[in-house]
Amino acid sequence: MAPNRGRAKISQACSHCRKKKVKCDGSDPCGNCLDRGKQCIYPVLQRRGRKSNEQRTIRSCASPAKTIERPNDWGGCNVFSNTTTTTDRPSFSIAEMRQGQIHREPSLTGPGQISQNITETAGSADRVAVGEMAFSIGLSRTLPHGNDTENVHRRPPTPRDSEIDREEATMDLQAINWEHHGPGSWLSICSTPGVQWVSAKAGTTRFDEIAQDLVMGWTKKLTLASDSIRERCPEPGVETAWRYVSAYFENSRDSVFGVVQRSNFESRLRIHFQNVNRPDEDVAWYALRNAVYAIGRRLVASMDGTRDFAEIQLESLRFFHNAFAVFSELLFRPSGLMAVQALVVMTSFAELLGSPAVEYMLCTSAVRLAQSKGLHRQSSRAWNLQRSEILHRNWVFWAAYFYDKNIALRSGRPSAIDDDEISCEIPNEFPDGSRSGIEAVIAAIEHARICAKISKQLLSARALNRSPESLFDIMKTLENKLQMWRNSLPDHLTLAKQNNTPPSRNSYQCRANILRLHYLYWGSVIALNANFHYPWISSLFARPESFFEDRMLKSSVQAAEASRQILSTLKDTEFDTSYPSPIIFYFPMLAVINLFIYILKMPTLETVRSDLALLDLAGGHFAKVHFLTSSQVSFTFAREIVGLANKAARRAKVVGPRSTNRPNDYSPAFLPVNMSGEPASVFASSDNFEALNTLSPGFFENLSAAGDMIIF
Repeated sequence: MAPNRGRAKISQACSHCRKKKVKCDGSDPCGNCLDRGKQCIYPVLQRRGRKSNEQRTIRSCASPAKTIERPNDWGGCNVFSNTTTTTDRPSFSIAEMRQGQIHREPSLTGPGQISQNITETAGSADRVAVGEMAFSIGLSRTLPHGNDTENVHRRPPTPRDSEIDREEATMDLQAINWEHHGPGSWLSICSTPGVQWVSAKAGTTRFDEIAQDLVMGWTKKLTLASDSIRERCPEPGVETAWRYVSAYFENSRDSVFGVVQRSNFESRLRIHFQNVNRPDEDVAWYALRNAVYAIGRRLVASMDGTRDFAEIQLESLRFFHNAFAVFSELLFRPSGLMAVQALVVMTSFAELLGSPAVEYMLCTSAVRLAQSKGLHRQSSRAWNLQRSEILHRNWVFWAAYFYDKNIALRSGRPSAIDDDEISCEIPNEFPDGSRSGIEAVIAAIEHARICAKISKQLLSARALNRSPESLFDIMKTLENKLQMWRNSLPDHLTLAKQNNTPPSRNSYQCRANILRLHYLYWGSVIALNANFHYPWISSLFARPESFFEDRMLKSSVQAAEASRQILSTLKDTEFDTSYPSPIIFYFPMLAVINLFIYILKMPTLETVRSDLALLDLAGGHFAKVHFLTSSQVSFTFAREIVGLANKAARRAKVVGPRSTNRPNDYSPAFLPVNMSGEPASVFASSDNFEALNTLSPGFFENLSAAGDMIIF
């Protein structure tokens, strides 16, 4: 027997023998390396058996809560191996763990290292309204077992439960495209936990079907037909074109932003018609004038009282498709300011009632193109630009900013603009030197800046991981900013206090912009309180402290009152098809949903009867929209949930009414009027938080997710 060279045989070959695929004698050095003069290196012995322990840990973390039935959904999870550097670990969902969907890559072997967050996560799984929590499995192939503890401390922290939970709520509509809506969006109620909460409070499973109908109807409008965007139609004749242009500048609600200068546009149009037989190679001008035609066609029909909405929309869409046909050229061919103008006007058309709701992507493209041309920066003196040109550049950027921030807040999606990068000033006059209507424009832009803070500080993924106390402080600060903005509005931009109708002395265009400011304000109040008004989100922050309960109740009160303020305008406002979709559809629907939630939370309040009447009014409004648009825009959601709210109120009376004798602990200072006529003491209460949400925390164990919704 050969003498032992200092090391007993082991059940592992050295690196050289492994590479040559020859038998290793296990000595140190081995015979093969000794004969060939090679350095004999043995890899670290990897202990087996930890895999089963790891699997047991995974199984112990999985609670018996209901899972999301998506057997093939991996959620885009990436798995990386841990070699000599620390990297991000894979995050798996509880839904995947419960269905045995966690699979290792074949090349990933070695001891598992469980993150320290497992202990916290396992302990909190029973109290969150979520179907996913994250933990990390670190895979090391080089560090010896003795370094495991040190390696664990060097890892980046695992994301908190609440962040991932909010990204997990989905609704599978078995359609082609995915459309994500954040937790603060109006469609949040249609997410899985939203549907389950409403069904439990209303005592019916019918809401699932109602929610699906709402989302199905809305998602049909989020894309363009592939065949239509490739086609180009003839442009209007001279007389018709001038009618459309005049209607755009005189009656379009968005022309007040000064994106398109009327004098310059009309001069260019005259030259165009004088040289109509020459080929038009300026794609930006082609897109801009067709986008103006598209909006002008809608406005002319509205002023003429034309009833055939389907025909009107078809004609206006043809011009819009003309503009869209050169979309890629606007972005990727050499262009100037006019290309940005065209995209902004196209965004304005996409916001009209019944238009394809593609404004998010159009606006994002407009913003990116604007920033690529430096419009977000104040013009340098070295550029030698005329004052009128500087003003025009600034107005174009701030118009794009207004759209971007409002669309982001409505959809719960990220903005394309970082406010810290902006040095462009908000002008105090238009390029032609006039100031007519400038107060409404500046007010809308200043409000958009507050919307940006609401989205980033309260509704972003990072914000939703903050503590409740931190969120409350931010909410207070933003409430003050919102109130200061409202107080700064001149008298002619405020609605009448009693009936919320615009003063008759204002022009058609001015009245529309006043109504927009009114809706923007109350819509942002709802967004400000969404985290603590929506039970499927607020349950993630739930604490037994009375202060927390009071603040949650206050958020619900504010959201409900804002909803009343919006719905009360429907009675006296004459809408037509020229109104933008946010005014005629989004804000009324947002108010309906939030007031509906409030009724389900507080079904025994004396205000329920008047609130149900407002929901009835909203149902009539959407029926009118159905009629005006020749059934092209048809949503029965408001009408159907009135029955559910009535049922919830009747059930609450059978169970036994709760006391409404509530102390006047607080009445939101920036809610000046209770539209229901109810005294403030009815709303201001910390008497019994259970009345706000009678579902026990255990109810949310069975909710598979909270907040976000992905429609696909």
